Amino acid sequence: MSILILYGSETGTAQDLAESLRREAQMRHLAARVFELDEYDVGNLLSEDVILFVVSTTGQGEMPPNMRKTWKSLLRKSLGTDFLLNTHCAVLGLGDSSYQKYNFAGKKLFRRLAQLGAKMMTRSVFLADDQHEIGIDGAFIPWKQEIWTRIWEMGIFEKMSEQIDPEVEIQTKYRLVAVEEAPEEEPEDVTPSDSEYRALRVASNVRVTSEAHFQDTRLVKFEIPSENPMSYLPGDVLMVRPYNPQETVQIAIEALGYSPEMLNKTVKVVKNDPNSKNPPYFLFGKQKTTLLTLLQRYFDLQQIPKRSFFEMMAYYSKDPSEKERLRELSSPEGLDDLLDYANRCRRTTAETFRDFPATSKHLELDHLFEILTVIRPRAFSIASAPSRSHVELLVAKVEYKSRMADRRRGLCSTFIARLKEGDEVFCKIRAGTFRFPPPDAPVICIGPGTGVAPFRSLFGQRSEISPNSTGLLFFGCRGEHVDFYFSDEWSKMECVEVVAAFSRDTEKKVYVQHKMGERARDIKKMLDSGASVFIAGSSGDMPKAVASVLAQIQGEEWTKKAEETGRIQYETWS
Repeated sequence: MSILILYGSETGTAQDLAESLRREAQMRHLAARVFELDEYDVGNLLSEDVILFVVSTTGQGEMPPNMRKTWKSLLRKSLGTDFLLNTHCAVLGLGDSSYQKYNFAGKKLFRRLAQLGAKMMTRSVFLADDQHEIGIDGAFIPWKQEIWTRIWEMGIFEKMSEQIDPEVEIQTKYRLVAVEEAPEEEPEDVTPSDSEYRALRVASNVRVTSEAHFQDTRLVKFEIPSENPMSYLPGDVLMVRPYNPQETVQIAIEALGYSPEMLNKTVKVVKNDPNSKNPPYFLFGKQKTTLLTLLQRYFDLQQIPKRSFFEMMAYYSKDPSEKERLRELSSPEGLDDLLDYANRCRRTTAETFRDFPATSKHLELDHLFEILTVIRPRAFSIASAPSRSHVELLVAKVEYKSRMADRRRGLCSTFIARLKEGDEVFCKIRAGTFRFPPPDAPVICIGPGTGVAPFRSLFGQRSEISPNSTGLLFFGCRGEHVDFYFSDEWSKMECVEVVAAFSRDTEKKVYVQHKMGERARDIKKMLDSGASVFIAGSSGDMPKAVASVLAQIQGEEWTKKAEETGRIQYETWS
């Protein structure tokens, strides 16, 4: 018997906490399985004794992408009020109270599980807040303490201990073995999300900002093989599996003390914990791989280390002084110290290994599977009109200075910016958050910067199948001759009028909300005739400013109802 831990995550924090719960369950002699929500079959929920949910809130109060399919299934009326009658559930929501729709995902999930008859293990949902003085631990620690007590009191897991057993050795999810020593083949256990990834070849990678501009933005075109077709619609996203930058891999290799022989020895990754799912073999090979390949493609070495990284490093460390320091960084009381050491300077995991040499150079290879997280796929709005032959992305490279010596670089945007024609990348199509109306329905779109990507897809399709439709697009960038994306295309599309706001071309900064104010009469006319509004871009001030303009035009009550009914939709990111 085992408990089930399901997570919905965008940045990896919920996954990190889910894995932490799995390890703590082991130390209480309790088996646990961990899955993304969308990897798990909703129909099997009713057969579970205990389910722990850890879910973050993304964008404007939305469910994270890797649980949207499951959430939609949970909303089916056919499930009934007794669907989870025999299942005990608990929910931990992750959010930031500085956002208006704080922890909406956790709150909605808790209410829905209760409606389905689940035996909720806490009176209300626990809400972890980034703004708390000790961060999300302010809710996570009391939540898990209450949950472990409740599970123990239930008495259905006979071997479970009430307290953590310090003698228990954590069982790693996977282990590396020599190919000739690998156990017999296990039954195929490929998650649906993994099976959908395809290797797409890069057809072109073009910089679309001026060479003098600080921002390097790329329009990348991937070929879709005819023998392995993929289809998509406007609003869909492409999930991209990036690899670590070579310079980051080299830092980790030197810090961990791996020789060329160790790095290039042929090995196989096998399950060490029977409750673990199979790893994504498509990334590094099922029959054989190398440690070097895993460092390049699987382990996230570019990530800012989370608290669990230091927790597990301390667990495995044999050096007293480093062990003490690692424990300090992993403790709730050491949050400020952790933020200063890792987050504020954007230190990478690879660089952190370098700072703890006595521990890093004596880690067993299998320990990496518990210390490091997996490189997460990144989602990008598709920028091309639907095509059977290709798919395009508009990606701004993330690069900046911190107090660290080397410049900081975004993992996936750097990976994409460095792609060359002929390179292959593992990708899959996924539905985005936008639900566009029929092609002949009027739309108002607001997409500054790379937020314009889904609207190029939308109006590109409409110009082909509904050229007489009505569209108004507000686009914002720094300068007309610097980063006005697709400026040569918009005039050829009869179905859309583009209103551009250039924030640095005049003395006074002009943003999309200012242009919307100037066109308030046109916006009102379109809204009164049934137009829908779509807003894409950074989740900072822009969405609030745009919503404020809409409220000035149509009133607060109309705007609120339009958001609830989907006439106003957001796709934002931080």
